[in-house]
Amino acid sequence: MAKQVIRWTLLTIPILFVTPILLSGCAQKQIQHEPICLANLDLATVMKQSELVLLKMNFVVDKADISAGIMRTKPLSGGQFFEIWRKDNRDGYSRAMSNLHSIQRTAVLNFMQKNDLLCIDCNVTIERLSIPEKEIDSSARAYSMFSRSSESRQNLYLNPEQEKMMDWVDIGRDQNLEAAILQKIYKRIKTQR
Repeated sequence: MAKQVIRWTLLTIPILFVTPILLSGCAQKQIQHEPICLANLDLATVMKQSELVLLKMNFVVDKADISAGIMRTKPLSGGQFFEIWRKDNRDGYSRAMSNLHSIQRTAVLNFMQKNDLLCIDCNVTIERLSIPEKEIDSSARAYSMFSRSSESRQNLYLNPEQEKMMDWVDIGRDQNLEAAILQKIYKRIKTQR
């Protein structure tokens, strides 16, 4: 009886200590950021430097309007594990999300004049591709649940009804990437002065 208690204790104590440690890495840590504000700079210069930062991070600028004080990028597909040069996955959660799902990120920079300060705020939205399932006719044709592929070669050929229902679903903001973009813009502008 005493041996069973000792054996049980020796097994459960490491499990009780290791499990919370492993699970703590699964939670996404959000970095709260404030808009950055800079003095004695003109809007055109700041927008140009911001565009260069976004380009270095593989974003492509879709719209840059000086009169509205806005810069928006085209959607950027999430970097995969083998793309070590990509800078859009800021943490383990983002890397896992990019590798498990088809996601895309869109960055929007807002430029606001407050007294003598020019403030920049960033908003990065994440969208996940949603492809509706096709009803399974039989277990032998389960491979055709998402596509018209054959058994020997799997490709993503969508059925016409799936194409109509396919959509990018908004799954929230990437605050870690927002903070990183603002930090890179701030550093670039400070080094250019």
